[in-house]
Amino acid sequence: MKPIPTLLFFGVIFLFSISCKREKVVGISGYPLHQPPNGGKPNIIFVLGDDVGYEMPTFDGGQSYNTMHLDSLAANALVFTQCNATPLCSPSRVELLSGLYNFRNYMKYGWGAYDTTYTSYAKVLQQNGYKTCVVGKWQLDGASLGIENTGFDSFCVWDESNSVWAQSHYRSPRLYANSGVLTSIMTAGQYSEDITADYAYNFIDQNKDKPFFIYYSFNLVHSPHQPTPLDARFKEPYDDINLEDTTYIGSMTHYMDIKVGALINKLKSDGLDKNTIIVFAGDNGSQADYHSRFNGQLVQGQKGLTTQYGTHVPLFVYWPGHIAPGTDNNLVDFTDFYPTFLDMAGVINRPAKVDGVSFYPQLFGNNSSARSWIYCYFDPFPLKFATFSVTNPISYAQDADYKLYKTGNKAGNFYHFTADLKEKRPLTQLTSSEVAIKQKLQAALNNYQ
Repeated sequence: MKPIPTLLFFGVIFLFSISCKREKVVGISGYPLHQPPNGGKPNIIFVLGDDVGYEMPTFDGGQSYNTMHLDSLAANALVFTQCNATPLCSPSRVELLSGLYNFRNYMKYGWGAYDTTYTSYAKVLQQNGYKTCVVGKWQLDGASLGIENTGFDSFCVWDESNSVWAQSHYRSPRLYANSGVLTSIMTAGQYSEDITADYAYNFIDQNKDKPFFIYYSFNLVHSPHQPTPLDARFKEPYDDINLEDTTYIGSMTHYMDIKVGALINKLKSDGLDKNTIIVFAGDNGSQADYHSRFNGQLVQGQKGLTTQYGTHVPLFVYWPGHIAPGTDNNLVDFTDFYPTFLDMAGVINRPAKVDGVSFYPQLFGNNSSARSWIYCYFDPFPLKFATFSVTNPISYAQDADYKLYKTGNKAGNFYHFTADLKEKRPLTQLTSSEVAIKQKLQAALNNYQ
C-alpha cells in the first residue's frame, strides 16, 4: 500500500470512529442515543399539569385559555396527539413512576401511596449519576422516607403524607421540603407555585455541573379554583382552603403557563436550554366543571371516566437542536414514560421488566417500536380510603379509534369511540376491518390480568 493512500485510509477510519463516539452512542434497543453538545448526559425536566386535558392547550386546538409559553415550546417540539393517562391523578402518577399497569403496583396501598418495592424511574436515574428533584404535588405518602426511597434527592412538595392534613393548595400553602415543613411565616401570603418554582431554580443552580432530573409536578389547575397572583383578589381576604370559584380556571391555566415560561428563561439564562429535554403532559382529563372551546366545539371535561375526555392528555417533548418539530400520531400510555426517560439518560442496565414501551426512538423519526394498542386497568379505590367507596376494576384496550372493555360495567363492549365519544353505542354489527381490530384488542387483553 502506498504511503498517501495509507494515511488517507487510517484518517478516514479515525474520523469515522470519532463520529461514532459523538453521534452514535447506541442504547439498549440498538438505536442511537443523542447527546448534548458538550457530551455527557442531558438534563431532563418532566412537567406534569394537574387536570390538564387534551382540549385545553392552544397547541392541541384549545381556544379557551392562554397557553402562549407552552404553545411556543410545542411549536419547536414533537407533539404527540394520542397520549392517554388513567382517569384520575393518583393511579396515573403511580403508573408513571413504576412503568407498570395498576393491577401490578397499586392494589396493596391504593389511593395516594407509592409502593417503593417497585423501583421508580427516578431511583434508576439516581443510581446512574443523576441528581433528582420533585417539586409541587406529591400525594404519594411517605414524607421524607417515602420521597427519598422513591428516588428523589431534593423535594419541595404539597401533600407529602396521608397522616397529615394537606391544607391550602395555593395561597399560604403548607409545603414540605428536605428541611421539613416550611413555616407559616415563610409561606404567608405566598403562592405555592412561586415557592416550588424558586426551589427548582435553586436545585438547578446547585447542579449545573452534573446531569439532573426534575419532576415538576404542578398543583395547577386542580381545584380548589382560586385567584392567582394575576388576579386582584389574590391579596384580598378569602378562605384559602374552601373558596371554590370556576371563574378562575382561565387565570390558573395561564399562571401554569407563565411558570413554564419562567422555567425556560431560567434554563436559557444559565446556558442549559440546549442541554435539557423538556417533557410536558397532563395527568388525566379535565374536571367535569370545565367547559372548554376545542376546535370550534364546546367540550366538557370527563375526569374520572374512562372515556376519551377522561384519559386523553397533551404531550410534547422539546429538545432544541436534537428533536425536529412536528406531530406524532402514535399511541402512548403512561407506562411508556419510564423506559423513555431511561433511554433519554442512556441507561443500559434496567432493574426489572416494565409494561411500558419507550417512545424515545420516535423522537428521532424511528417508528419501528410504535404501539398498535394501549391498555388501562382502573381501580382507583380498591381499599377503603377516607370517604370514598371501594371501587371495582375497569380494564380495556384501545387503539386510536376503537376500544374493547374486559372488566367493569362495560365488560365485553366494543366501541368506535372517536365517533361515539361518550361511549353510548357499543358496536354489534362489525365490518371485516372492525372484526380484525377487535381481535387485535382482545389479544392484547389476553396478556393482562
